[in-house]
Amino acid sequence: MELFAEGLSVVGAMLLSVSCGLLVEEMLFGGLVRLFFSRQPLTSRATERKELGREG
Repeated sequence: MELFAEGLSVVGAMLLSVSCGLLVEEMLFGGLVRLFFSRQPLTSRATERKELGREG
């Protein structure tokens, strides 16, 4: 019975460490991907040109 309890605690510790690692990875790399691939806001000059119809 002690062996079962020890094995269960080892499996629980492994699952906890893997889930914490996945959480940190998603927070870091998920945020970085969202930051890199987000649309850049237009500058004021580009906005003025677009409104006046003088693009290019």
